[in-house]
Formats: sequence, C-alpha cells, structure tokens
Amino acid sequence: MLVIPERYSKPFLDAVRTTFSSIRHRNYRLFFFGQCISLVGTWLQNTALAWLVYQLTHDSRALGLMSFLGAVPILLFGIYAGTVADEYPKRTILIWTQSFAGIFAIALAIFVGLGWTQIWLLGSINLLTGIVIAFDLPTRQAFVVEMVGREDLTNAVALNSAIFNGARLIGPALGAIIISAISIEICFLLNGISFLAVILGLWMMRLPKNIQREKKVRAVSRVTAMREGLNYLYDIPNYRALMVLVVTMTLFAWSYTVHLPVIAVEVLHGNSSTYGALLSANGVGALLAALTQAAFGPRLRARYVIYFSILVFVISISLIPLFATIIPILILLGMTGWSIITFFITANSTIQRFVPDELRGRVMGIYSLSFAGLFPFGSLLAGFLAHSYSVGVSMWVDAAVLFVVAGLTFHFVRKLPSLSQIAEQTGSRTISLDIMKQALEA
Repeated sequence: MLVIPERYSKPFLDAVRTTFSSIRHRNYRLFFFGQCISLVGTWLQNTALAWLVYQLTHDSRALGLMSFLGAVPILLFGIYAGTVADEYPKRTILIWTQSFAGIFAIALAIFVGLGWTQIWLLGSINLLTGIVIAFDLPTRQAFVVEMVGREDLTNAVALNSAIFNGARLIGPALGAIIISAISIEICFLLNGISFLAVILGLWMMRLPKNIQREKKVRAVSRVTAMREGLNYLYDIPNYRALMVLVVTMTLFAWSYTVHLPVIAVEVLHGNSSTYGALLSANGVGALLAALTQAAFGPRLRARYVIYFSILVFVISISLIPLFATIIPILILLGMTGWSIITFFITANSTIQRFVPDELRGRVMGIYSLSFAGLFPFGSLLAGFLAHSYSVGVSMWVDAAVLFVVAGLTFHFVRKLPSLSQIAEQTGSRTISLDIMKQALEA
C-alpha cells in the first residue's frame, strides 16, 4: 500500500479543504448552486446565438457586432450601476435583473421559434439583455462579500469563476447536441427557465436587516459618487497599473473568442460540434484556473501570478494560427482559458480584498466597465481584422499589444510595495488613499 509522507499530503489536503471553504456560508451556498444551473443556461444561449448569427451571415463582423450590442450597455451604465449597488439592497437589485434576463431569453426563444431571425431583432434583444447585465454585474460582484465576509472573499471570487467556467465546459457541448438533435430555440428557452434557480436562491437567503432592507442615504450626487470611485482607483498607483492591464486584457485578450466559430468552420472545416469542442477546451483550462486559484490563490503573490498568466496567454494565442488540426488548437485553447481566467480572478480579488466597503459597488462598477464594457470594442476590432486580413493577423496583433503593455506596467509596479504588504504594515483590512500616501512616503 502506498503511503504518502505527511509533509506532502498535508498541504494537498489543506488545499482541498480551502478550495470550497466559501460553501460553508448558507447564503453563498444557495447562490452557488443556483448559479450552477443558471450559468449552464447562459452558455447554452451564448453558443446558440453565436452559431445562429454566423449561420445567417457567414461574416465575422456580424459576430463582433453582436458582442458589441450585448456589452456596450456596461460601458454606458457600468459606473452608474455601481452607485446604485452602493445605495440599494443588492439582493433586491439582483432579483430584478435576473428576472428581466430570464424574460428576454424566453422572448428570444419565441422569436427564433417563429422564424423571426432578422439580425436587427436578435441584436435588439442582445442590447436589452446587456442593459440588465450592466446593473447585475457590479451588484453581483459587490454582493459576494455580504455572503461570505472578507476572509473568504478570494475563495468565493475564484469559485464564482469556477461555476462560470464549469458551465462554459458543459454548456457549449450540450448546446451543440441540442442544436443538432432538437432545435436552436430550445437553448434560449432553457436559459430563460434556468434563471428561476438563482431567483429562488436569492429569496431563500437570510440576510441581516440592515443589508436586506436598508437604502443608504446619498450624501453626494451620483456624478460625485462616480467620481469618488474613479479617483480611488486612479490615485493608488498599484490599482492604476492593474486597471491598465484589465483594460488591455479586455480589449486584446477576450476578443479571441470571436474567432472560434470562424476557426471551427474555415480552419478545421467542422460544424456546430467542432465549435462546441473549441469552447469546451477553452472551458477546461478556465475551470482548472478557477479551481487552482480557489485552492492556492491566497497563498500566491498576486503580482507574479498576474504577469505569468499574461505571458502564458501571449504565447498560446500566438501559436494558435500556426496549426490547422484540432488537437493542438484544443490544447492551446486550454492554455488561453487557464491564463485569462487566472488573470481576471487575481485582478478581481486583489481589488475587492482591500477596497473600503462604502466604495465597493462603485469600484466594481468601474471594474465591470473595464472587464466587460470595453469587450465589444475589442470584438469589433478583432472581427474587422480577421475579415480584412486573417484570424492569425488579428491574434498576433493582440499578442504584441499585450506583451508591450505588460512589460511597461511591470517596470512601473516592481518598485512599489504590494497592497498586502501595506495592509500588513498598517494593520488595516482596507487601504484608503491616506494609508497609501503614508506607505509611499515611508
């Protein structure tokens, strides 16, 4: 019988225990399992919509335009939505946003079932859903700390990503089967129904009365409130550099997903099942990233994790255009999935870990804008580059920009104390502008 020495087995067992530590909180447990169901539905819809649009147009620009319409509301309303999240009970906001998202998904199923598949109609539904997401995203991210507390925040952020990417693994494969065996509108219908799981979980949560019902009184105008969030992130140099990286990764990294239908059809000469396989391979890497960050994230130095993940992404995305067979492309997409999710989990948890509670909604609104609101511009650029030149040129341009920006920001931050060092030296759980100023002066 094989006996593993304790010095090796104990760290492994500790990591397993900490991977799911947030599940011990009842409210988060309800949220977790509701999201497990709902996000599979979301990926069913994402897969079906991208495939439908490409089948209707055979134009990568249309895919970029659809992504633009779905995400541009976050650009317009993201920071404003963060001030709403700071003012109103977050659970109430989420119940409304999840309800509307479900209604729009069912409407999409009805329209497609009736044969109403004009691009302008599909784009309009996508735009309305994007408006809902603009308010849902910062609220949902800021709500995490109210479910698990600050001590399990990093773990919960990673588990949220694990749910998303687990669904990303299951949803595309299931969507491809449903599209082939039944019909494409069933994917939209199932997504609409799946929102009931999250809504039910939110209703069942037990929250303190001040969190459940209290509407905070605004001391300043919404414009001033939004400016306070922007000033906080800009005036702390660590956050300023991190947000530059978030914006750059959003514009020049996430956009590679726009190319996947094109790679499936024009490079690999496949069908919807091939497209589902590409998305699933990407999801495997992303799921592994989320689970490893849930287990080991708090023990790793965030700064090095961020730059290592960018380097892995640049290498993998640069190699994809060099292959025309499915196996190496699947492996490389797994690497891109791992690297990009590792980056965004680390960035998200780094920001949330030290931000003051009274600014959390606004800061996450700005983060959501940078993370998702700018995505459509990257998608449009990627779509037009791929149409005018090739998918390979588009990916190589993205890799070059990321490499240059990462190098410049690393040169800037390497001389700065880390946020965790500042918090440890000052004995503070949050980092205000005054605390950062004192740390830099010291």
